[in-house]
Formats: sequence, structure tokens, C-alpha cells
Amino acid sequence: MEDHSNHGDGPNGNGTTRGYAPHGHAAPGGLSLATSGLRFDPAETRFEAGAATDWTFRVVDDDGGVLTEFEAAHGQRSHLVVVRRDLTRFQHRHPELAADGTWHVGNLVLPDPGVYRAFVDVVVDGTPTTLGFDLFASGPGDVEARPDSSRRAAADGYEVELRSDEVVAGDRSRLSFDVRRDGDPVPELGEYLGALGHLVALREGDLAYLHVHPVETAPDSGRIEFAARFPTPGRYRLFLQARPEGNLVTTRFDVRVDA
Repeated sequence: MEDHSNHGDGPNGNGTTRGYAPHGHAAPGGLSLATSGLRFDPAETRFEAGAATDWTFRVVDDDGGVLTEFEAAHGQRSHLVVVRRDLTRFQHRHPELAADGTWHVGNLVLPDPGVYRAFVDVVVDGTPTTLGFDLFASGPGDVEARPDSSRRAAADGYEVELRSDEVVAGDRSRLSFDVRRDGDPVPELGEYLGALGHLVALREGDLAYLHVHPVETAPDSGRIEFAARFPTPGRYRLFLQARPEGNLVTTRFDVRVDA
């Protein structure tokens, strides 16, 4: 597996990249629609809740020129994550790039009314960047309550437990997830998009974004381990994607990061 002991060397003057690093985790990104000379340019930001839409966007440079060349990271030239701002309704998509630089996302659905944040991870000239833009689905809606902390989740017949204890802001924390079926560790963890798992961490309050890939993890262990550095104290929601026994499973957890 990848060695995550080194962080990305980005253009921000502090040795970090913004939000996404194919070879490790990074400083939180997705807080701006424009950074590192790139700008997120969606064709539409208003949606009908529950209706499928063929959505498009572009990534443009400081002069408004449309970029057409992107480098692949974990098998894809972009990763799109859309989450409602109450930290629910998570989806991870892989847009298709046309020759003119237009990214296409088929059948995008914002399932319920609310404000959503779209994060797009791209790599241009070796620099990983995360850009963010708000999307809106009109109509009355509820804001879901969520626990201060949650360490267990279940989905599609699998139980997943977050085993890590104290998580301290600014320190490199190891997050271990045990994946079980019927109480026993799963015998096989398959790759999904070039990694044994994907972990997206979103900070409550501004949705600062981290996209992390596993550190040393054995495919037959039933355990996935990540190393992440949370920038500030506060509450974070974690979305874990894993593929036990060939089945893609998404679970979510809540952690409080101490000072």
C-alpha cells in the first residue's frame, strides 16, 4: 500500500496541497471555488429535489481558459463528492471528460431539498486540488440530528466499527475500521478505485474536506487503516467506502477531535 508518511508538496507555501493528495492526505480543501490557479465552473446550481439531471461543469484557469488535460489519480481523472450541508446524502461520482473540457455527470440526483456542497478532486501538472461549489435543491426540508460521536455503522449486511480512540487536532491520527459479517472479520477486502478504501472527512461548520487513502492494510485482515491529520478541534463526519467480498459499502461515523 501507499506510504502516507509524506504529504503532498503543493503550491501553498507550506508544503501541503489543498484537500486531496493521490499519495497521501493534505490540508483541508473544498472551501473555495477557486484556488491554485483553477476555478470550478458549473453549468447549473439549481436542481429539482429527487429528479435526475445530466449535470456538467468545467475547470477553468485564471484567464477563463477551459482545461482539457488532467492526470489520473486512483484510476480516475476526477472524483466528485456531493454531500448535503447537514452532512447527510453522501455520493461519490466519477465524471466523464469530453474533448472540449466539459465534465459530464449523468443522472445526478439531489435526493431531498437543501443546500449541497459539490467537491471536485483533480490533478493538474502534478498538483492535486479540491474545489467546492454549493448546489441547491428547492423545497421544504428537515435538518437531521446527528450524534456527537458514533463508532459503529451497518450497511448491506456488513457491520463496520471505528476502533481508534483519542483523535487530537494537528497530530497524525491512525483511524482503524473493522469490517465484519455476522460478527466475523470479512475474509476479503477488494480494491475500489485503486485503494482498499476511501475516507472522506468533513468538518462541521464549513465542510472543510479531506480525502484519505489507506496506509498499510492487508486485504485479508478485515481491517482498513488510515492516517489523517485533522487541522482543528471540533466535530467531523467520516464517510468510509470499502469493498468487502466485492460489494461496495458506504458507512458514516462521527468523531469529536480534541484540542
